[in-house]
Amino acid sequence: MIRIFKTNFSFKEYLPLFLLLCFSGNPIVTNGTYSKNLLIIYAVILSFIVFEYIGRKIPFPLLDRLAAVIVFIVVLSIFQQITLGFVSYKGVFALILKILVGLFTFLYYQHKKIDFLHVYIKLLAILVMVSIPFFILNQFVYGGINVSGGLQKSMILYTPFNPNYKYDGIRNAGMFWEPGAFSGYLLLALVFIIIKNGKLVIGQYKKEVLLIILGVITTLSTTGYVILGVIIIFYFWQRYKYGKFILLPLLIGIMSYAYLNLDFLNKKIKHQFLEAAQMKNGDVVVTRFGSFLMDLKYIKAKPLIGNGLDIKTRFRFDPSITKDDIGLSNGMSSIIAYWGIPFFMFWLYCVFKFAYTFSDSIKIALISLFLIVFLLQGETFLNFPLFLSFFVMPFSGKRMKIKKILQSKNIKIIN
Repeated sequence: MIRIFKTNFSFKEYLPLFLLLCFSGNPIVTNGTYSKNLLIIYAVILSFIVFEYIGRKIPFPLLDRLAAVIVFIVVLSIFQQITLGFVSYKGVFALILKILVGLFTFLYYQHKKIDFLHVYIKLLAILVMVSIPFFILNQFVYGGINVSGGLQKSMILYTPFNPNYKYDGIRNAGMFWEPGAFSGYLLLALVFIIIKNGKLVIGQYKKEVLLIILGVITTLSTTGYVILGVIIIFYFWQRYKYGKFILLPLLIGIMSYAYLNLDFLNKKIKHQFLEAAQMKNGDVVVTRFGSFLMDLKYIKAKPLIGNGLDIKTRFRFDPSITKDDIGLSNGMSSIIAYWGIPFFMFWLYCVFKFAYTFSDSIKIALISLFLIVFLLQGETFLNFPLFLSFFVMPFSGKRMKIKKILQSKNIKIIN
């Protein structure tokens, strides 16, 4: 018997992925004036640890892909300097560092022969369990480290919101900057379950799936609810050959009733759509529809090289915008506006390659790609290391190929 991946994880084995998630939107890590320095320090420490463990054993295809990404970013930056007259070199450096942090994290797990998909799924389920008591307490109590001008604070493992600011009720943000972000990372865990199993089944993750669904429900995230509904429909369509003709209409009926009767779904979507439809030139609307329309004019202006990271070039058509982070909600249009269509298409290819490598199924890879792109419609996840890591994740493991070889030799694999 050959043991490919471990099943019992110690705190140290969870820690690198937990820290990656912290740098992917935990406000105590990403919202401070010290955030960029913290990113540099962590990247240096992590690189030292990884090279100490791995030495010269980093796969050449992985280095080739990393080099291609960095060269791509540098070339785009050069063209932005030539055509726009300015480039935020600090921003470019930070972007590369975020990709490196993701790379080093996955190299660590690969070297330890730990299935990082499994760790991610388990860790997100744990974060839900941690968040629920704080979420209930947050309905009555507001405390922690101030990170956002009175609207939210941080308790490191949970981000409380001010109960007096009930724009749509207190929602569960987990340890992230907003509930929609927590919802997105939870739904990514469901996508990883699909990829890991190679088909639309729950497999060994029944408890984790229940916790993750509970977590998504408590976020009251519009995009999260829609994507969860899509995943459930996919699941029932694939899982039940004949029962789907009874279960699917019932499920769609329940979802339709929820949409018509839950304000944060029906009224919120209608309001955001109408607000975006009534936008005039120069208006700043940071909802997902408004963000898309704002980004569209920048995408049309520089579709191939993007508009850069600095506010002077990125928002040059909107002089009323005076700060870098204005809370834009559409992660897909935002990244295209920053870096152009080819950059985003390259990322899409990497996501597909990653999903196909681990699932060994074109259908599952396409479904996963669709769901991950759908997640971007609600949050700017590509500003953070985890989603940027898809650039280098395709070569972080070849589990399915190893599995096929071992199965051909009648060797049992323990997941």
